[in-house]
Amino acid sequence: MRHKLSYRIALLFLTTFLLAFAQEPTWKPDTDWGHWRLGQKADLEFLKTNHMTITFGSGAPTFEDVGREEFNRGMEQAKANNRSLHDKGYIVLRYLTSSLHGETATNKDEPKKDQIRMLQFWREKWGDYADYLGAKPEEDPTTWITVRPDGTFPHYRYAPYGEETTKTFETWGCPNNPYFRRLMEGRVRAQAETGIDGSYIDWTQIAGGTCYCGYCRRKFAEYLKQNLPAKVGQAKYRTSDYDHITLPQKRGEAFWSEWITFRGYSVAEFHHRMREVARQYNPNFMISGNVFGGFGFGPIAYDAAGNMEMLGREGYDDFIYSEMQEFLDAAPRKDDQGTKISNSPALKFLAAATHGKPVIVYATEITPPIFPHPTERCLSAMAQINIAEAVANHTIFREKRQTPPGATEMYRFLSANEESLRNVHMHANVAVLASLRQYLADELSFAFSASRVLADNGIAHVMLTEDDLQLPTLSQFEMVVVPYLPLMSVEGQQALVSYAKAGGTVLVLGASGSKDQYGLPQTRTPLAQAFGGAYPATETAKSIGRGRVVSVPLTIPASRFLIPMKSHGDYTTFGPTMADLFADIPEGYTRNRMDPELRKVLEHVAGRVRDDLGGGATRVTSTAPYVEVTSMAEKSNRWLLLHVVNYDVTVDGVITPARGLKVQVAVPRGKKARRVTWSGTLGEMKPVQYEITSKQGRQVILLDLDQVDVYGLAKIELD
Repeated sequence: MRHKLSYRIALLFLTTFLLAFAQEPTWKPDTDWGHWRLGQKADLEFLKTNHMTITFGSGAPTFEDVGREEFNRGMEQAKANNRSLHDKGYIVLRYLTSSLHGETATNKDEPKKDQIRMLQFWREKWGDYADYLGAKPEEDPTTWITVRPDGTFPHYRYAPYGEETTKTFETWGCPNNPYFRRLMEGRVRAQAETGIDGSYIDWTQIAGGTCYCGYCRRKFAEYLKQNLPAKVGQAKYRTSDYDHITLPQKRGEAFWSEWITFRGYSVAEFHHRMREVARQYNPNFMISGNVFGGFGFGPIAYDAAGNMEMLGREGYDDFIYSEMQEFLDAAPRKDDQGTKISNSPALKFLAAATHGKPVIVYATEITPPIFPHPTERCLSAMAQINIAEAVANHTIFREKRQTPPGATEMYRFLSANEESLRNVHMHANVAVLASLRQYLADELSFAFSASRVLADNGIAHVMLTEDDLQLPTLSQFEMVVVPYLPLMSVEGQQALVSYAKAGGTVLVLGASGSKDQYGLPQTRTPLAQAFGGAYPATETAKSIGRGRVVSVPLTIPASRFLIPMKSHGDYTTFGPTMADLFADIPEGYTRNRMDPELRKVLEHVAGRVRDDLGGGATRVTSTAPYVEVTSMAEKSNRWLLLHVVNYDVTVDGVITPARGLKVQVAVPRGKKARRVTWSGTLGEMKPVQYEITSKQGRQVILLDLDQVDVYGLAKIELD
């Protein structure tokens, strides 16, 4: 009996142990935006001092740089390092290149394909990594490269700031090449095996003017068969024999808009595959693209294929890494002429394109030698305004240098209020519809400029993409502004008409939707049908169901509202060839240099938004030319956040506080404010008094805010 009892006790102990082991929680990264504060180095004292939650950990050694034994040792060390960071609660990210590297005799020589280091690896060491890479391909790495129509390939040489380029160069593999994809699948698998939580894939692109390899030719024909109905191909290009078309090489040639859209599709599908592979080894692994959300918006989204709307869809990128600031020119602040420099339109677009996923803004800061001898005061102030602008638009700012005291104070404040920042999304009762489809079809559209003008008028708003039109959340908005979108599908237009009939207001600028999503003239334009069949010649508001549609006519002048500007390099704003095509570029909406006639139209639109909402918009009601406000709602509408950003910060580090601000905040329908806390000085959130009024069946609260240095936060608790 005693033996049976001992056996039962032992069995019970073993069962309990196994159950406990089986139920031991596995590490899962916290993907909530409000939790993300990124420290650029894995120094524990630095991370703790700055209240960071994310850092860069140890990745897998590069196959071609080390032998297999060294690779194995490196993997074990990386696993230990990342496990240690996880044990301390940090999310761990890592860089992942999609480049193929090489070296020339001097930095002046034109690179040749046989100088790629991967070629030697393919010849001599591929078999050492067959478990990661599979059997050695018959086609060598010189055939994996993105190529121009003449077979030449692009390259990039890195130059440390203020120095000459090095002898090394980078070129890029084609995402449609199966052998390059296999290499990248091996790379991302190794990264996932180290225990990191995600990688941002650098060079999220197909270099401009490429890729005309055989794989892309075949894939493009397949893409057209799936996405361009034969009758559309016949109507648009007089052919649907997609297997035998000539690939376009420049704007204006047949199939050009489909070609550049296909390039973005290729990159997005490439990322989808990388994510799929990585998650076989780490089920929670996150993939990100490295896109230029603002200042490279043109060349990356247009000719170089980093299509943020495609990457942001579910199952593709889990977060976005965006190198969007262009040196000091784009740093948010007040410049020497007193102009407010603001990147908020680009940030709002990234928040919309990713549907609220984390977006990391990687900015080129004012560090030597670009900006000689910056003072600590300068760095602290500029860091604060960068972080403030990012946070107010649901993005995360990553600094490039040792964090200055001003940034540390910002991160301390964000950490202290993390629970309020969690589970929130951009929210306003005004939305601006943005669409990359317009740019890819070489059409004008003014979403970014409209956002800038609304912000200048103190009106809180969000951006939407065309995908959002089919979601039930569209009903949360009082007004949707369509800022001249010539191309719109019938389904998208019908969604807007249905939204208006259900009680919303749609403000349509110009002949929006006059073409379908393929660029062909619409036989019936649903938005115009709401006005009786055609857009009226004069400004018109018409009731439709329980809501309204408003048409604001727009005549496109011969100048196309284009902005005279000088190119600073291939990837500046819309690049050297883009400013002559599009008016809605950062030179206009960030630096406030838009065409005066376009500005006049958009100011009128902003006034119409303000007047039509009858005092019910969330906005600044006092004079505050350097202040922008945004709002966010908790997912269950338990609270509302008001972000206030004061751009009255100079490059010398002088901060001029905004005082005596008056702001009205529209409370979500069916909710009432019960308590408001506030801080405009990065201090403790304290209760503030407020007045309550009602506008069109919605509660609106009126706030008198005493002072905002750079960033202010109000939390409105709701019943």
